[in-house]
Amino acid sequence: MREIPFTSLQFPMYELLKTQLSRKLDRKPLYAHEAAICGSIAGGTAAALTTPLDVLKTRVMLDLRNPNTEKLPSLRHRMRDIYVNEGIRALYAGIVPRTLWISAGGAVFLGVYEWVVHGLMSYA
Repeated sequence: MREIPFTSLQFPMYELLKTQLSRKLDRKPLYAHEAAICGSIAGGTAAALTTPLDVLKTRVMLDLRNPNTEKLPSLRHRMRDIYVNEGIRALYAGIVPRTLWISAGGAVFLGVYEWVVHGLMSYA
């Protein structure tokens, strides 16, 4: 529910940030730590933008745990219900820890990825 939108934002943003930084530094390829910074920014931004989907996913999972629930509302209805009854802030619950956690993960994952790619390319 949230992985496709998250990834659809993160990877194009990551590539855009790398391209812009590469142009600014007039150097290609970037060092792994520079790519890691781009990965951190891209991951954090994607995490913040998709937080409402993460909240929705969590609420649906909690709904599924309730054995007394006969019919579950649609995702659209559940999102609207959260917004109407709890406000916009509820859709962004946990945005700070989620953004920080995924920013760190994006830096590590994409930084290591670039490091490995450059290491392998040097053997080719």
